Amino acid sequence: MRRVSAAVALGFALVALAPHAPAEPSLWYRASHPNARSEARLLRALERMLDREEQAASDPEVASHFARAAVAMFDLARVRSEDPRLACAMARALIGSNFGRLDEAEALLAGAIPKLPEGTLLVTAWHDLGRARAGRGDLSGARAAQSRVLELAVESGERALAFYERARAELRLGEVTSAALDFRRAADDAPTELVRLRARYGLGVALERSGDLPGAWAALEQAVATRLPLSQYASDDPLELPGGFDPPYELEYVKALVALSRARQASERDDRRAELEEALRRWDTYLETARPNEPWLANARRFREQTAAELRKARGASPRSAR
Repeated sequence: MRRVSAAVALGFALVALAPHAPAEPSLWYRASHPNARSEARLLRALERMLDREEQAASDPEVASHFARAAVAMFDLARVRSEDPRLACAMARALIGSNFGRLDEAEALLAGAIPKLPEGTLLVTAWHDLGRARAGRGDLSGARAAQSRVLELAVESGERALAFYERARAELRLGEVTSAALDFRRAADDAPTELVRLRARYGLGVALERSGDLPGAWAALEQAVATRLPLSQYASDDPLELPGGFDPPYELEYVKALVALSRARQASERDDRRAELEEALRRWDTYLETARPNEPWLANARRFREQTAAELRKARGASPRSAR
């Protein structure tokens, strides 16, 4: 609650500061839009709050609080504008807030994009449109939006984020070969270590699902061997930070593969047995919680049977002991 209060308090402070921001609407715009000054102040305040959200990206909980404070700001202001910049800022806040208002965010972006000139803001708007669509479950639409980013973006960081988000959509669509290629591209030029490691974990899953098990183990081993700096992130394990895999049961699939990867590398019998037990638990959770039409249930069942057999050997027990 302290973090939420602090973020909201900062939001109101920024509203108070915003009138002194240098960017003011043109004389023509003020003449044709009676609320132009209020809109400009709100835009400056939202941009500052979203800057704080971006700076707090290593702690998703704190970042979400800043986004929620930004949403509270424009909800209270009750300003609606034809300015596409303001629409994009409002949409970004809605996406980051996790308030379940992604339809609204998508509508704002869809209205703003045709009005934006080519440049960074247009690239960001398409990227955010992809995020909103993915959150709504429109994976084909998300993939198309990120493909548009790749047509427009020049900077390597922007392109890496688009490859990463497109790979996530492709993985859920079952396009595992394309997903593996995009995850690999994302890992090569990722703007942050968090995106780089998540891309490597995603690459491991995509390779496993495409039938390249040796490649999957290699990718997962590389990911597991690298930790996030605790000076920047709330956890050194990217799988413990929210936002990496959707729906939630997909994370169980990933963690089961990671446990099997660790078991393969374990030199001590007790360590190997512990990792196999962890993998078995994760496979069971995945099989219990995944949707009945999930296309990877057969993979999970096969891995579950193999894990149980290996665990029986590791325990030196009867077949019933690993059930």
